[in-house]
Amino acid sequence: MNEVKNPDRKRVCDVSADRRIIEIRKKGCVTRIIANPDGTLNITHERTNPAA
Repeated sequence: MNEVKNPDRKRVCDVSADRRIIEIRKKGCVTRIIANPDGTLNITHERTNPAA
């Protein structure tokens, strides 16, 4: 995964080497956007630290 930063040098997301997967991490959640070969997108959300 390669980091993508905004003009303020803040990390915005990570992009896979083949540029098909983008991961956005914010406040204990990960949003994953995956490009399918047919041009559609799969978007998933998951918590990285589940409530105990």
